[in-house]
Amino acid sequence: MKQLEAFTLGKKFGHPETNEDSFVALPDRGYAVIDGVTDRNGTRYDDKLSGRFASHIVRAAAERYFNALYEGGTYDGPVAFISAMTAALKQSYERLGVLDAVRDDWKIRAGCTIVAAIVVGDRLEIVAVGDSGIRVNGTDTLQVLKPLDDVTSLLRREAFRFYEARGLSIRQCDEYAASLTWPGTRHAQSLDPADIAEIERRALAACQAHLPAVPEAELLELIHNGIAHGQGNFQNVTDRVLGYGGLDGFFVPERYIETRSYALADVETIELYSDGYFRPGDAFGVESWEKAFQDVEAEDPHKIGRYLSTKGTTELALTDDRTYLGVRLK
Repeated sequence: MKQLEAFTLGKKFGHPETNEDSFVALPDRGYAVIDGVTDRNGTRYDDKLSGRFASHIVRAAAERYFNALYEGGTYDGPVAFISAMTAALKQSYERLGVLDAVRDDWKIRAGCTIVAAIVVGDRLEIVAVGDSGIRVNGTDTLQVLKPLDDVTSLLRREAFRFYEARGLSIRQCDEYAASLTWPGTRHAQSLDPADIAEIERRALAACQAHLPAVPEAELLELIHNGIAHGQGNFQNVTDRVLGYGGLDGFFVPERYIETRSYALADVETIELYSDGYFRPGDAFGVESWEKAFQDVEAEDPHKIGRYLSTKGTTELALTDDRTYLGVRLK
């Protein structure tokens, strides 16, 4: 290894302890970026919000896994790696005495994504679950963004624009949009029912235009129930068009485990990152990736334009936590 650069920053200004991202950098062994799922209801484990808890549990599990391989262990493939991460989360539930509760209620599970680059002999094995990404040699990128997020992002955009047209301030538009996106339109409070109905109509039309292959019932389920009450019904299920994968201590179907394999001799750079970076850097290194981040913020801080998202940057927080880990091997 000739060079290693890393950067991580939580989204909440002045509160670095809430950063739900983490990373692993063990030269000649393995590298990973883990992104904790934003907590839905204030659930804490080991005095940490559930997403940060999951991120730290999986980070420690990845470190153990990489070290065990380096010390002579056998790499049994990507499914076995993800199973080990899943087992670590499940064991943490058992330790805390909450396994039965989290099995019955996805809303209180601790969840995260992971992208890992594992050194196995003369190979570099890439394994990912969720929407964190990796770029190899500056050009070969693997990042699986889930269409499900487009649904709630479009709901947020339509709500934002609806209230913007009413002449409300940017802060009010953001607050009202969040009050629909997070709980869903059928759980929203203190908003005019006629306004909600119109936003539902606009959001459904936007989703159908953007995702014509998705059944209307799935779109409406998300629009009605939002991130807090609806999203988890789609995680790690295989019979729904908007299904997606995530680590939460329970079975991850193989279809959601993304893999690539490279001859180590052919790899010059490895860059792993969480989805807080909406655009990759033009070159290797923190400086380039941070410039890309600043360009995105300047163009679309509210994330209702080119960089559509379920959240936007406000005076209290950035859109998301972000983490970059770059390794130059040659």
